[in-house]
Amino acid sequence: MDNSIRMFGEYVFYDNDKEIYRSKNLLTKFGKRYLTQYLAGQSNTSLKDIALGVGSAAATVNDTQLGFEFYKSPVSMNSIDIQTNSSTGVSTYGVVHKTTIPVDVAGIINEVGLFPSVSLGSTDYASNSISTFEDSQSWTDSSGAYPPTTTTPFPKIGTSYISIGANASQLKEYFYNFNIDVSGYSALDSLTLAYYQSDINLDYVFVRMYDSSNRYYEIRYAGDSSIGYKIKSLTLNNLYSSGFGSGTPDQTAIVKISCGVKAKSSGSTAVLFDGMRINDEDSFRTDYGMISRSVLANPITKSLGKQMVIEYRIGLNF
Repeated sequence: MDNSIRMFGEYVFYDNDKEIYRSKNLLTKFGKRYLTQYLAGQSNTSLKDIALGVGSAAATVNDTQLGFEFYKSPVSMNSIDIQTNSSTGVSTYGVVHKTTIPVDVAGIINEVGLFPSVSLGSTDYASNSISTFEDSQSWTDSSGAYPPTTTTPFPKIGTSYISIGANASQLKEYFYNFNIDVSGYSALDSLTLAYYQSDINLDYVFVRMYDSSNRYYEIRYAGDSSIGYKIKSLTLNNLYSSGFGSGTPDQTAIVKISCGVKAKSSGSTAVLFDGMRINDEDSFRTDYGMISRSVLANPITKSLGKQMVIEYRIGLNF
């Protein structure tokens, strides 16, 4: 008698009630622990979220989050799906988690993940989105002017980029009034940027966090020798102790963030900004983490003005 149990999962995407894509998942180490605890009645979190991202690095069992998450949607329906193969007599016992991505969300889905839903308070220094750069009028330069926007090449998050350009050997930055307390984030946590590098004259991209007009932390992401879409992450040690900042900012009272670019002496540069996140990397919680992750072989475009339904199906063969 074969008493082996096989577990498998996949994400199913629907457009207008028609299935358009399936992508098999990889269960993470946390996911296997979470499911074991759930079966043992030791889990306090039964609600789930399905998250969408633009990262394309291959999934591994050690993944704790998506490469770059841009939207997270609560699971609205849970159901049971039991099917028996009439030829083999083998039964599959499945659970289906279903969510609907609303009409106002747009982006290119490269990856998808399942998470337990956890309500975080204002004192929880969890992973958070800082900006998707879609509202260009939230950003101004030192003169109060808004940055130009562009839709070419097609952005992966939302419907447009903001473009920041600088002349040779010069830098340019735009400011965003954003209150954040970073005192609870450690040097091992990270700040991640998603952007398009338009040329090879980019010296570096920088982010500054201000507590006043002249005191700020600064973190720098070096330009590459190739153009294209980039997702770059640096630990906050590179922010707090970079030596590029000014004064000693109060970590509990950041009131303004800027993004900018520095051009090499070889010529002018332009960077198209798509997203910015702060990630909690060093906290371990037994009740929260990424259960599964799937990187799509063929990315899916979620268009503005249209809903999309996503199911996560996890099954057991006995």
